[in-house]
Amino acid sequence: MVAGQRLREARKKAHLTQTELARIIGVKAAEISQYESNKRTPRWPTFNKLLDALNITADEVLGRELTVHDDEDYEIKLAKEDLEILSNIKAHPTLYKTLLADPERNIRVINNNLKRVLPEIK
Repeated sequence: MVAGQRLREARKKAHLTQTELARIIGVKAAEISQYESNKRTPRWPTFNKLLDALNITADEVLGRELTVHDDEDYEIKLAKEDLEILSNIKAHPTLYKTLLADPERNIRVINNNLKRVLPEIK
C-alpha cells in the first residue's frame, strides 16, 4: 500500500470528504485527490497539516507503523503489510523453515522464478 492510499483510509476513518479535508488544511479538493492517487506529493507544511487534520503520524502514512528491536540494538520498521506477509509465510511451516535455512539464497531463487510462477508480473 502506498502513501496516498493510507491518506485516503485515514480521511475516510475521520469521516471527512476530500472537500472537507481540503477546506480544513487550506487547499483545493483536487489537491487532496491528487495526493490520494499519488499523482502529487504535498509540500512539507501541507503534509504537516494533513497529519494534524487526520490525527496520524508520518510513519503511519509512510507505512512504518512498527519498530522492532532486538538485543543487539538492531532496529527495523515494519508496515502492516509487512506483518501480513510474514504471518502468511509462518502459516506454512515448510516454506517458513526453508526460507529460514538460507534466506538470501531462497529469496533469490524465488525472485528468479517469479515471472514463471506468476506470469502477470512484469
